[in-house]
Amino acid sequence: MKALIFSMTCGEGHNMMAKSLSMQFDAKGIENKIVQTFGFNEKRVKRENRQYLWVCKHFPKIYDFVWEKLRKKNHFTDKLPTYVKPCLKYFIQNIEEYKPDIIVSTHYYASSVLTYMKKQNLLDSKIVTGAILQDFCLAPYWEHSNGVDFIFQPYENTRDELLFKGFKENQIVTTGLPIRAEFCGGGGISSSDMREKLKLPQKFTVLTIAGGAGHGNTIKLLKNILKKKLDISIICINGKNKKGFNQIEKFCTKKNVSNVTNLGFVQNMIEYMQASDLIITRCGSSSICETLAVGRPFIMREKLILNERITKKMFSENGCALGLEKITDAGDNVEKIFSSPALYESMKANISKYARPNSSKNIVKFLIKESSSK
Repeated sequence: MKALIFSMTCGEGHNMMAKSLSMQFDAKGIENKIVQTFGFNEKRVKRENRQYLWVCKHFPKIYDFVWEKLRKKNHFTDKLPTYVKPCLKYFIQNIEEYKPDIIVSTHYYASSVLTYMKKQNLLDSKIVTGAILQDFCLAPYWEHSNGVDFIFQPYENTRDELLFKGFKENQIVTTGLPIRAEFCGGGGISSSDMREKLKLPQKFTVLTIAGGAGHGNTIKLLKNILKKKLDISIICINGKNKKGFNQIEKFCTKKNVSNVTNLGFVQNMIEYMQASDLIITRCGSSSICETLAVGRPFIMREKLILNERITKKMFSENGCALGLEKITDAGDNVEKIFSSPALYESMKANISKYARPNSSKNIVKFLIKESSSK
């Protein structure tokens, strides 16, 4: 048995999911391969990533307007969508050469190509196809992917949206989203034990995560929290944002701040999350799923694009997290959680209802079972 995974560089979340699925196929002894949707054109791969990040940063209101308008409409078609027309030949080539029994997509671009291939009888009917709904709501154009055998959704809240987009009940499988293998064990280790391992202060610890690209004004966030003069320790992970890292270094040195651990890009993110009692993060689906998996209450950042705001609303209303409307709310939010053990325990209990640490394993197990039955 062999599995082919089509991924997409548009932010790193889709690639992370692909790698997580690949590792689970490996664990099951299933040969597998990850292919970039635009892998035939390196310039296009880089362009897709740059465009997405650039629009989110500089034109979030335009992104929101277009995204919201399109996701409420359906553009059903038997034709191959324009945005993936160049991919068809590349997909056919990879599938014919690799001869997979399972194909899974971590981005709707790839699943729209697979849907077209199935409609045009360009794909062997014995191949099981699946797509990962990579967010907690539907992006525009998912109707172009409704021909795959299965769509894996994180929670039940997107079922009605999927039905509206033309999916059938028997295609929808609720599993959670794939997360990195190291997070599959969840948050079993205590915060104090991990702090001891990392040689961090044994205090209530707040972790701020800027994401791989280092988005967000972490220095302003940090200053606002420090104003509260709480007896806490703070870890700042800046990702690839060297400017942000240097700002914090300079500030802490100048003000003689001793309760801040300032870091750039780290390979052991899970350990810093496990060492923390409270996490401040953006609302990317992968980041949220990993935060849920370690079981730590969290605060969600301000100035989010539409799909992130939908995520923010969902987890705020379900008592897993608090959300910042503006960055100057950070100190108040941290103080609210720090000073209320009852609130903290309530958030942890609510998080346990949404954590899906075995999602990758369950998706792979399901696909293997379906392939074996054909």
